[in-house]
Amino acid sequence: MDKKMCKPMINFAVCVLITLACAGLASIVVSGFGSVAIETGFIEPEHSLAANGLPVRIAYKLYRPKLSSSVPAPAVLAMHGYQNDKETNAAFCIELARRGIVVLSVDLYGHGESSPGFRGRGWGQYSIKNLEKPLSGPQRFLTMITFSILDFFRPEIAAGVADSSMGGKSAWLFLRNLPYVDESRMGLTGHSMGTWASWSVAADFPEHRAIVLQCGEVIPLTHYDSENITFNNVLLLQARYDEFENFRDYGLHILGLEKTPVRYHDFMGQDEPVEWNRTYGSFDDGSARRMELLQTNHRLVTHDKHGMTASMEWFTAALGVTSSFAASNHIYMLKEILVLLAMLSALVSMLPLFLILTQFKFFAPLAIPLAEKPKTLSLKKRRTAAIIAILVSALTFPFLTQLGHGLLPLPENVFRMTIGNGFITWLTFLMLVSLCMLLYWFKKGAGKQDGWTASDLGLAEKTIPRAILAAFILTGSMYALLCISVAIFKLDFRFIWPFFRPFTPVRFGQFLLYLPFYVAFFTVNAGVRLYGQMRLPEIAQGKPSQPILTQLAWWGYSVLIMLGGLFLIALIEYIPFFLGMGPGADLLFSSLFGGPFMSVLILLIPQFALFFFFSTWFFRKSGTVYTGSLVIAILACWVLTGGSAVF
Repeated sequence: MDKKMCKPMINFAVCVLITLACAGLASIVVSGFGSVAIETGFIEPEHSLAANGLPVRIAYKLYRPKLSSSVPAPAVLAMHGYQNDKETNAAFCIELARRGIVVLSVDLYGHGESSPGFRGRGWGQYSIKNLEKPLSGPQRFLTMITFSILDFFRPEIAAGVADSSMGGKSAWLFLRNLPYVDESRMGLTGHSMGTWASWSVAADFPEHRAIVLQCGEVIPLTHYDSENITFNNVLLLQARYDEFENFRDYGLHILGLEKTPVRYHDFMGQDEPVEWNRTYGSFDDGSARRMELLQTNHRLVTHDKHGMTASMEWFTAALGVTSSFAASNHIYMLKEILVLLAMLSALVSMLPLFLILTQFKFFAPLAIPLAEKPKTLSLKKRRTAAIIAILVSALTFPFLTQLGHGLLPLPENVFRMTIGNGFITWLTFLMLVSLCMLLYWFKKGAGKQDGWTASDLGLAEKTIPRAILAAFILTGSMYALLCISVAIFKLDFRFIWPFFRPFTPVRFGQFLLYLPFYVAFFTVNAGVRLYGQMRLPEIAQGKPSQPILTQLAWWGYSVLIMLGGLFLIALIEYIPFFLGMGPGADLLFSSLFGGPFMSVLILLIPQFALFFFFSTWFFRKSGTVYTGSLVIAILACWVLTGGSAVF
């Protein structure tokens, strides 16, 4: 075998083996090292609770401890937050199941593999902050802005909301009817959006024995029939740096909430201010209440060690469970690390596969050597262009993402990804700005004067069809690895939150719809402009270490240019928060511009920092912008459409 083919084939095989080995080890951890059986399936209730009678099909993952079948076990229903799925509950599921508790984790409406879209929830006529003025706007906007309106509220408030449990009630009935579940010892937990689902399920099923709210909104007693609806043994995990105003009682921060009547009286059932991290009431009569303060942000509550310990103590006490594991004994992060390694190895496998492809005659033109002395902008011009790119990105991110998220008049039955609509609005604007600047510079400005050509910008038209095919082969091989992992180990590629999931037919259709927007952005902004017009000179030319130094330098430069604006927004958001003043977006603009697109920065920045490592490598190996731009466009669109909520 040709040496040029042998080494990349060995490297590709090693990456595949590492991917599957890590996924296999992670599945052993998920099973509690063999003490828990895992199964997946769908719940198809006979009667739909969804708005407009839409048919309901709820995907689930069931964790069943391998205990005596003659003794029914306690059980917990786990419900995730907005833009997440049932696998985000894995940490709670793993820890509960290894303590002898059956756990059912479900995809709520519009998430994961479940249907209908989250429009099946329905929407209220009013915002919880203003029960006097009726709302108007696109349906997806109305659905999101009335998340706080629950179906058990007083009729004049709840009108229009069909199922605020978003499928949770059907899941509860399924779990309760399992022959090995003790229906007298059942609880539920949810994060963020899932906490509203938890309130809704608990209101309909008073037999529940415990609720753990992971960033939950406190409900005033005046909103519902508090004499006939009771909530038993409720633990509230409160993130100190929660980006969503709903979970800060619509204030700027959580300090002092323990002294407000809605907290100490309506929620805690006390007549005077309470203390954080202290249990009030009794588990025996269902009056136990506790507010646990966690030094973390909204998204990380699901995997916070302090919060997990408090939750294990709460569930075992409320459900009468005796476990040999201490509440602080956790293994869930081992699973997350192993799955992260599997994901990274699958991504890296694309690199040797590209080298294998370019050994074939058809794909050989994709490996064009970089020019020895390519045209580059002066340091001053690069600095100016970088500052403009960073500032435009930062100044537009909060506004354009929110505009697309809920208010842009896109056809709602076509563009069904709410978060996706926000991103393509912002990315398309950035692409158009860059394209106009590039065209002027190239056709009439300094680019024309300095004699820049299309090849100087990393463009070569003849390679486009080959680059498209290669990009789909590379990402397709990763998709095949994912499907193998899901089929054998019931695990997708992620780290805590959804990253790479198998497509459902609906999600694949959305992928094809949103992909052109991502291709346009990454080809223009993260291709022609970044690696063509603003390209850095190679580092340490002529020395053995030059390729590595160049890769690292160009990668860091790419991250600075492409993510510098998001870094600025993150600093604006969190520095005031850490200083005790509240989230920066709420302070500078309004709460409308806080929440989802601020909290998503914790995922977005590291995700794209990683992607730009690959785009840099592909550019250096291919000499054109197409392969790298197309690969990361496919990956980014896959992450979006595979894991985001469907309207």
